[in-house]
Amino acid sequence: MKRRLQVMIIAAALRLVHAALVELQRLDPDVADELRCLPTGMSYAIHTGHNAPTLFVQWDGQRLRRIVHPETPAVCTLRLKALAISFRLFTGQMGLAHAYAQHAFTMSGEIANVMRLARLVNRAEAYLFPPFMSRRILPELPGLPVSPLRVYAAVLTGFLRFAY
Repeated sequence: MKRRLQVMIIAAALRLVHAALVELQRLDPDVADELRCLPTGMSYAIHTGHNAPTLFVQWDGQRLRRIVHPETPAVCTLRLKALAISFRLFTGQMGLAHAYAQHAFTMSGEIANVMRLARLVNRAEAYLFPPFMSRRILPELPGLPVSPLRVYAAVLTGFLRFAY
C-alpha cells in the first residue's frame, strides 16, 4: 500500500513538473532561454526507480512535449536508483544536489544537457515549493520574476484544458 501511494504521488509530481516547465517557458525568461539552448529533437527521461513512473519529454524547438509511449530511448537520462529516493526528491524532502552527493542517481547522455534538465527542474521546484522548503532543497534561491501563484494558476488552467 505504501509503495502504491508513493508511485501515485511521484507520478503526479512528474506531471506537475512538466506542466510547470511548459508554463514557465512562457512566463519566466530564464526558463525560456534555457529551453532555447536545447537542440531540436532532444529527448530526456527521468526514471524514478524499478517499475516506477517515468517522465519522458522531447524538445520540438518550440515546446517541451511529454511523450507517453516513447518509441526510442531518451538521449539524456537521469535515473534515480530507488523509489524511496524519488519520493523524497519529488516531495521536497531532498534536493537534487543532495541526491547527487549520496550517489542516488545515474546519468547517461551528454552531461551538459542532463545538467540543463537538472537546472530546469530546480527552477520549477523554486516555483512549486514554498520558500521555506526551497531554501532547504535548492543550492540557492533564484529570483523569481513571476509570482508562484500565477504559475500555479497557469498550470491549473492548462490541466483543465488538457494541454499537457
